[in-house]
Amino acid sequence: MLDKALAGPRRRRFLNISTGECVRMDLPVVAEHTLLALTPEGLLLLLHEPTLVVRLLNPLTYQLTDLPPVTGLLRLEEHRARSCGIELGQVLKVYSTGLVADGAAIAVHFGCPRVLAVAKPGDESWTPVEVDDTYMNSALPFAGRFYCASYRGVMVLSLSSDQRPPRLLMVAERCKSFFFCIVTDSLHLVDNGGELMLIHRTLYCENYQDQEEDDSGNDQDQEEFEENDDAECMREYEVYRVDLDAGILTPVKSLNGRAIFMGISRTISISADAFPSVTPNTINLGYECDREIRGYNIADGSVEPLHYSSLGPDCAVDCLRYCIQSVGTDFA
Repeated sequence: MLDKALAGPRRRRFLNISTGECVRMDLPVVAEHTLLALTPEGLLLLLHEPTLVVRLLNPLTYQLTDLPPVTGLLRLEEHRARSCGIELGQVLKVYSTGLVADGAAIAVHFGCPRVLAVAKPGDESWTPVEVDDTYMNSALPFAGRFYCASYRGVMVLSLSSDQRPPRLLMVAERCKSFFFCIVTDSLHLVDNGGELMLIHRTLYCENYQDQEEDDSGNDQDQEEFEENDDAECMREYEVYRVDLDAGILTPVKSLNGRAIFMGISRTISISADAFPSVTPNTINLGYECDREIRGYNIADGSVEPLHYSSLGPDCAVDCLRYCIQSVGTDFA
């Protein structure tokens, strides 16, 4: 889903990232819910405020699937906000979500409250995932499984059938030269045409004293840091192929002729053949990721300065760069 169409509050635009086809549809049910997130499969994750039930909507078939209410995941802060008349949909934040276990369940990485949880239709409540003290920087469904990235490496969500609670298992540890600072850096998993990749976004700032590598920071720290106009920052982008067989991260200088659109919470890969205005092997950055450059070519390290084009050959690029930002109501 791209954004709201101009025809009214219930109308949305959808883009087929394989073919470039764009369609507009009326979705009355969206007006009755709060949009929490979009899944890579094209589904909409919604919150029904009166009951706190989470629902999945297929925008093409209008099928609506009920999931458990989020009540059991809420902290005291969320309960207090709701008791003060604040809608929970304005407080909840979802970083990523997607189908797992051959579509029988869904995993949701909540940012507020900070928890990874799993549920399937018919469950009475969400099941939190056992997570150690590692802070997850990115999560993505890929090939029927749910992967998470932290400065330690890439993990996969394990759903056992022996009544064991769901947990995260390491599948590709980071290399020793992989330095990560929780305040200035970010990680972004992406399905690059059937290949799992990890992008490491690094910020180097003159007025920032290096922080020891740990996972004690939070999103607010990073947002406040990036909004600090006094810091002169340079950004670098390194791309790794997640080799699940070997359990390693391999640096790459090609996206196999594809292009990536990257926001802080969402990253997608598209075929350059379907979008002639897109430059292959380029990371096109959402405005929240970089305010100075439009694209970064991983093959040669060249950058394209930020500029605002009118409707024309580049409008698809600018539209995707804008729409890759944020989630939920901030996104659409």
